[in-house]
Amino acid sequence: MNRTFVTLTLLLVACGSGEWTVTTWGEDYIEQGIPASEFADGCSVTFDAFEVEILQAALVDGNDEVVADVPATAFDLTTAGPQTVGTVDAPARLFDTARFRIGPADGPSVRAAGQLTCADATVSFDWTFQTDTTYDCEPDDLVVPSGGVAETEFTIHGDHLFYDGLDNPDAELRGQAWIDADGNADGTLTLEELSAVSVAGLGYEVGPYSEVEDLAAFVTHLTRTVGHVNGEGHCRVDL
Repeated sequence: MNRTFVTLTLLLVACGSGEWTVTTWGEDYIEQGIPASEFADGCSVTFDAFEVEILQAALVDGNDEVVADVPATAFDLTTAGPQTVGTVDAPARLFDTARFRIGPADGPSVRAAGQLTCADATVSFDWTFQTDTTYDCEPDDLVVPSGGVAETEFTIHGDHLFYDGLDNPDAELRGQAWIDADGNADGTLTLEELSAVSVAGLGYEVGPYSEVEDLAAFVTHLTRTVGHVNGEGHCRVDL
């Protein structure tokens, strides 16, 4: 860190408070759909709903103490965004960590509903999850200016639900196994049907998560990886 930036940060700390604004966005993949060009097997997805219950959006100091907390609520990310979560007063200073939590409140923590198409076959899905996940994110140069506003985006990556690996940086999007999981061929794919499909039989990678044995458990785990910061910024997650 250069001397000028250190000096600026010290000045900000001495100068009172500013505001921190949090937004959330599902990007084009949730708003407009995931095109076939992004899937290794040529499938595609459109979402009718992609809801997340944001229980916490907070600035955290070096002692792991919350110093600013935005009242949060549920959002449907198929609505054009970014959407504003809220604004809160915060000390004027540099912050290393923005903390976000997605968890169940009055409803599910995550709900994904839409259509998956592979070749000439389409299934509808409407899945709800009760996972509870905290994301500790480190946005670059998150400085709340005295008398000004800093903004952080909690970005949700809906494409993660169709990864073929849980702990693989080279995981690809695939859909055919999900289409095939529609056991009664009624065009509606349920989590119960996914629970009947062995991950081992598909060759999907679970990494250290050996307890994940079926596709329902697999996609449930993937819901805990959807949170990012400011687009592609990664967050620490205790899985």
